[in-house]
Amino acid sequence: MDITLALGGGGVRGVAHIGVLRALEKHGFNIKAIAGTSAGGLAGAVYAAGYSTEQIEKTFNEMEKNFIISPSRSKQPALLGMSWITKKIGKLLGDMTFEDLKIPFAATATNLRTGKEFVLRRGKVMDAVLATIAIPGAFPGQDIEGHILADGGVVDPVPIQVARWMAPDLPVVAVMLHEVPDNYEIDEKKLPISFPGPASFLDRIGDLKVVQAFNIFTRSAEVSGDQITELAIQLYKPEVVIAPKVGHISILQDVNSEELIQAGIDATEQSMAQIKSQGNWARRLRRQMRRRISPDPMPETWEILA
Repeated sequence: MDITLALGGGGVRGVAHIGVLRALEKHGFNIKAIAGTSAGGLAGAVYAAGYSTEQIEKTFNEMEKNFIISPSRSKQPALLGMSWITKKIGKLLGDMTFEDLKIPFAATATNLRTGKEFVLRRGKVMDAVLATIAIPGAFPGQDIEGHILADGGVVDPVPIQVARWMAPDLPVVAVMLHEVPDNYEIDEKKLPISFPGPASFLDRIGDLKVVQAFNIFTRSAEVSGDQITELAIQLYKPEVVIAPKVGHISILQDVNSEELIQAGIDATEQSMAQIKSQGNWARRLRRQMRRRISPDPMPETWEILA
């Protein structure tokens, strides 16, 4: 059965996308197009390049612990650098262009000058990845052909419209990463970013007002993103929504990759009957008729590099 994916953002939670892809492979689904933003853009790009979920997992696990705190050397204003991602993911993508990908792929970013969603489907894939994951202020924006681009999740946390535009006759399976496990309680002292050092040192850092303020800032950004995601799902109605329970993890936190991957697998298995139901002839005919009667135009709120 053919499907198209809309992979949402969520910082390090994006490791759960590996589990989603692995479960879809296990059940024999053919992924014909991928639209990804932020963490979903990173995972989608590497998968579209032809790498297995095992290779993607291995690359993530090889990243040095506490990679997040590297300083920025970019001309663009930012607190943190992305040398870690350039080094590790760059080994996989190199100078690969969108035309070299095995699966049609689009990354979305936010144009910081116009405020519009920017769809990337041309040029170097690595440039698009660096743009789509660039959390404003934290990581440097990317200058692509004169456009200053940053995290696509700012305006579109799950690119459902882009996925449907890429493959109008196929069911869209959207993956959102803000679902919180049942009975989870927020730890207000939990650091929103990975720091090196012993537990006693980290406890003292957690008491600092500046760290607590940063925690509040990141949490408020997550809440805003969650609300936009829910609205997008209501408006654009993907055929299936997969929601791994990873919303308790901060977007810049050190993580257990096995836990996140398993969360992705579990959520996909729970949605399997719904995904398979999209392949019956009545649903396929309904999608084809809907597209012929009212094809989706490219939204005026988009800018596109294709």
